Amino acid sequence: MERQFEALRHGAYDLLVIGGGIYGAWTAYDAALRGYRVALVEKTDWAAGTSSASSKLIHGGLRYLEHFNFGLVHHGLTERATLTRIAPHAVDPIRFVIPKYDGDRVSSWKMRLGLVLYDLLAGKGQPVAPHDRFNTDELRSSFPYLSTDGLIGGFSYGDCQEDDARVTLEVVAAAQMAGAVVVNHAAVEELIRLDDRVIGAQVVDRISGNRTAVKARLTVNAAGPWAPALAGGRPTVGAYKLIKGVHLMMPGLPGPKDAFLLTARSDGRVFFVIPWYDHTIIGTTESDYEGDLKDLTVYEDEAEYLLDEANRAMKAANWTRADIRGCFSGVRTLMGGSDGSLSAVSRDFQVRKPAPGLWMPIGGKYTTARGDAEELVDAARGDLGPARRSRRTHQQPLAWAPSGDIGAWRAEAESDARGLGVDESAAAWLVKRHGSRTDAVLDLIRAEPTLAERLHAQTPFVRAEVVFAASEEMALTLADVLRRRLPVMLMLPPDRAVARLAAELMAPVLGWDKAETESQCVDALSLWPTIAPRS
Repeated sequence: MERQFEALRHGAYDLLVIGGGIYGAWTAYDAALRGYRVALVEKTDWAAGTSSASSKLIHGGLRYLEHFNFGLVHHGLTERATLTRIAPHAVDPIRFVIPKYDGDRVSSWKMRLGLVLYDLLAGKGQPVAPHDRFNTDELRSSFPYLSTDGLIGGFSYGDCQEDDARVTLEVVAAAQMAGAVVVNHAAVEELIRLDDRVIGAQVVDRISGNRTAVKARLTVNAAGPWAPALAGGRPTVGAYKLIKGVHLMMPGLPGPKDAFLLTARSDGRVFFVIPWYDHTIIGTTESDYEGDLKDLTVYEDEAEYLLDEANRAMKAANWTRADIRGCFSGVRTLMGGSDGSLSAVSRDFQVRKPAPGLWMPIGGKYTTARGDAEELVDAARGDLGPARRSRRTHQQPLAWAPSGDIGAWRAEAESDARGLGVDESAAAWLVKRHGSRTDAVLDLIRAEPTLAERLHAQTPFVRAEVVFAASEEMALTLADVLRRRLPVMLMLPPDRAVARLAAELMAPVLGWDKAETESQCVDALSLWPTIAPRS
């Protein structure tokens, strides 16, 4: 991947996309693949906002059936099949277990009905097994840490899992390969208008300080929660909701690497317990958010809520505050208008047009972003003009998807990594994260064998990945690497030794002197997610 700020100065674009999250990335990729001239700019880093703060799932959203949102669920399940087909290295099936207890808000027969409907909405050719049933003895045997008080059995169903920041990065890479000009750490200072029409934006390079005007036939403001401010302020009250979600990172659980869909006893909300990178994610909370988007603190009461509810279902885990290894939070922009529970707020995707030449997508889900972006570009043809090629992102393998049999490729790539001294777990994760570029990462280890060592014993990432991120993945800051190229900040409390080691690995690649290396450490540590009391 190559950062292309200078190319912005010389281009004439059909489409300018503002915001390098999953919606901006898919929009840029879809349009570029159709032959449009596209520029994509992001003020910080790819997936720096909401798109790296999800539950790391590619799913239909079983819980949305409770609100009769069948269309959204079907859309998500269709996209689940598409994403596993075009990115089999990055999107993996995972089994979810639903233990059922006496007095659950959703009865067993309703849950069974919902799972049957989930399978039917998915249709044929899905990457996961259909739902199944557990008896009490099977649950106790397979998951001895589950609470057995009132346990009456349970169910299982399939969905998929990914690394949200990595998949977003790969879509950006695909957009660049398709011809888009892509630049991170490039902020939009203001929109450019001709009379009342938006014709582009003034963009500043936050690394060099250089500025340029980027003009386009259509500007798509895909900046998520930050979009209204860029468009000129908040839209009409009630037009959208900002919803904050918090997750905790805990130690891995013993036994099968299955996920759990659980119901909170205190308020009836659904939440997940999910294995991820040899750790366990608990989440998410949902709460209205009206605070500063620069300060998405995880508060003690939010962490206690998740711990308490997880421990009710998993008594033998007996997690305490001391067991929390990391945390993260994000804010989603969803359609407004609901006076009920936040779970009932629509996740439907819509496009607002606050000014001629300016479109602003609102709502949607990470899973459905590809299909939503495809619809957006379809609808934009009146502004963009006729495409040179038809829509293709649903069938084009993603940028780093390997060719041939995925199982055989994965086994060979993992074996190559282990042969160079990468431990078994780190090798498996490295292959999933880098896909067809795995061998390029391994070349760094071949040249310098110490790069096969882990960055930290508790995280399954090797030092070569830090160097590769700085040289090949457009990582310009230490936080780019430790928060998004590698989710180290999600798995450890603030760790100066890890920050220093990673910065020293990046320094020769990016030309940092000692002062800049230290400055990067200070900045990264200040951005490390932590849990704090409410003021």
